[in-house]
Amino acid sequence: MSDILELIKSRRTIKEFQPKFVSWENISRVLDAGRHAPSCGNLQNWKFILVYNAGQKQSLAEVCYGQYEIAMAWTLIVVCAEPEKVERYYGSRGRNLYTIQNCAAVVQNMLLEAHSLGLGTRWVGAFDEEAVKNQLNIPDEISVQAIVALGYAKDTPEKPPKYPLEPITYFSRWRSRIKDPARYMNDIASILARKKDAATGAFKEVISESKELFRSDSKEKPNSKDGSKPNDQTKSPDETDDGSEGKKDQSKKKQEKEYIINY
Repeated sequence: MSDILELIKSRRTIKEFQPKFVSWENISRVLDAGRHAPSCGNLQNWKFILVYNAGQKQSLAEVCYGQYEIAMAWTLIVVCAEPEKVERYYGSRGRNLYTIQNCAAVVQNMLLEAHSLGLGTRWVGAFDEEAVKNQLNIPDEISVQAIVALGYAKDTPEKPPKYPLEPITYFSRWRSRIKDPARYMNDIASILARKKDAATGAFKEVISESKELFRSDSKEKPNSKDGSKPNDQTKSPDETDDGSEGKKDQSKKKQEKEYIINY
């Protein structure tokens, strides 16, 4: 199973679709994900209409204020709600708010399941509701909440910018922010992970600098033409294999130096 957070982060709103077949198996999985969404009181006050016909898709694209790209998707899923079903239990708040929340959860589930199957989606909320109802014979008491275009993406858009977590998260009251939430919440795992990343970065930097120094030293000390190593030096004629003559010369020079200093 894919990491759900990575799935959420990598999902994109698709602008253009390929005219490519999508199997009923995949479509049914997307619908199944939608029907398992949470709802107030588990009332599940939603219904789905699948639109395959090219002419119907074109007509729906027109009443979506000219979003003609969705007509190229393999199918359009029209998400409808039954507001009266919720109003019976929760009053006007159920009709005006909970119904919208229920169907929004449905759509999000559909988008994520489609993305996990390699399909692209586009959540359409801008449309003439009355025109959609007329085209699909939807009763007056039913509300159209969303249209989901489902198919294969022609291109995958770049990730849009998102606010970081800190400026949108408050603690205990409005606009009460904390500079380091992980430390405040005693999230040891996050703190250690940050320290590990910092230490790893510093270690890589040290390794990189060491390699550069090694390369520069190698360039400054090239091998001689005759193949001998830079540290090899030709012995002077006066020097024997055991170095005794060299040691005598060094001792003599030292004595002369001490004499000059003492004088």
